[in-house]
Amino acid sequence: MEDYFFVRYFDVENNERVDKPLEEVVKILLPSQINIDFHVEALKAQAIILRTNIIRKSIKLGGKGCDKHEGVDFCRSSHCYSFSYLEDYKDLWKDKYDENIKKIETAVKETEGLALTFNGKPILAEYHETCGGSTQNSENVIKSNVVYLRKVLCENCKYSANWESYKDFNLEDLEKIFNTTFSKEALSDKGQIEGFLEGIERDENGRVLSIDVNGEKYEGNFIVEKLKLNSNKFSIHPLTIRFITRGKGHGLGFCQYGGNQMAKEGKSFNDILEYYYTGIKIDKYPLPCIKYPLYGKIIVIDPGHGGKDFGHVGNLGFKEKDITLNISKEIKEVLENYGAKVYLTREKDEEVLLIKRAEITNNIKPDFFLSFHMDYTANSEGKGCKIYYYRKDEESKKLGTIFLDNLEKKLSVVNKNIREGNFYLLKYINVSSLIIEIGYLSNIEEEKRYMDEEYIKKLANVICESFLEYYEYYFLCS
Repeated sequence: MEDYFFVRYFDVENNERVDKPLEEVVKILLPSQINIDFHVEALKAQAIILRTNIIRKSIKLGGKGCDKHEGVDFCRSSHCYSFSYLEDYKDLWKDKYDENIKKIETAVKETEGLALTFNGKPILAEYHETCGGSTQNSENVIKSNVVYLRKVLCENCKYSANWESYKDFNLEDLEKIFNTTFSKEALSDKGQIEGFLEGIERDENGRVLSIDVNGEKYEGNFIVEKLKLNSNKFSIHPLTIRFITRGKGHGLGFCQYGGNQMAKEGKSFNDILEYYYTGIKIDKYPLPCIKYPLYGKIIVIDPGHGGKDFGHVGNLGFKEKDITLNISKEIKEVLENYGAKVYLTREKDEEVLLIKRAEITNNIKPDFFLSFHMDYTANSEGKGCKIYYYRKDEESKKLGTIFLDNLEKKLSVVNKNIREGNFYLLKYINVSSLIIEIGYLSNIEEEKRYMDEEYIKKLANVICESFLEYYEYYFLCS
């Protein structure tokens, strides 16, 4: 496709929203996220990581864009990405400016469109500066088992300045930090530091007879003489605590210093990324554009009932199973015209058990599951649409609310609200799901409406427009 996929971010410093093509954004972010002096293959790996995370945020796979500034994918601040524009590096890079710009352009151009995927979707591409010998399993950091964020051994980052470092704290500092008070009791009967000063022997009055210093025994009086203490009746009390660290960062995913060393040893960006992320693929990721704004989206539509299961039957004899199949087929066609990949749980008049519908959907792993039904009430005046979502599924609730608002506004459908439901399909389908009671078969007026081909086409277009509104894409043509 020749249309660019645009990213929108909020520039906090200039107080403005900015739209830029994805590849331009990767170029801008790259030098702020990795040492520009690293090997170009390491820079390529980082470019793919940045592109992956931006795509993931932009198309709402596990992310909602920037949660501090509404309607943007990220912001230019410490909250998301702190970065400078490339022209602002001139004073910093000086005579290496042109060389560094060329490295950035090469890294981005030679990985253009590539993203890290697992099961066909962009991964959460975590990265850090120095792992210190091994990366971590995800559940140790983000409390979630992510199959591609597995621990790998890594001695490659031992050349990092942060391979090992330390920081000293005195006890007063620690008391303030942890809002606590350490015991100030005399330690004459017990004070020692294991591995350093230990094995203290005392007489009945608490005077030190001997002490082990790093494994060698000395008499108490010898210690007094060497350290010029006032007495051999002493205790040991630490005043400073040293925290020795190895590595820098959370240790998840890509170790930048390790990747740089691998690149120096002749490894490609593919080799590097496949080492640090378990079981991933590096693919050109299909991105939406102005002509196909739902490109890359996967949706499962479930026409309720079927076969011997008629569902409700209207006063004019129309069956729920037929109406839901007609609606689903029309919606499928419209969504696919906009680039989405759409599956139906049934494509003809056949009975499909609920457990099979759930199995079909969970195997496909779509972005959304929509199950269409007709309602019925003894009161033939009942009409309108109501939607159910599973508890705490905020994304389904958001999409369902958009559906109802647009159906009311564009087709004058009575809005009977969105509510929590505990239906089998909502409970056992492992993706965001909606059960949509689109109208009332007990109402003759609505029964006729949902057998009208033109009305069904209008309905399908409204559903599609609602998806576009939900995804809030920003596209511009090249």
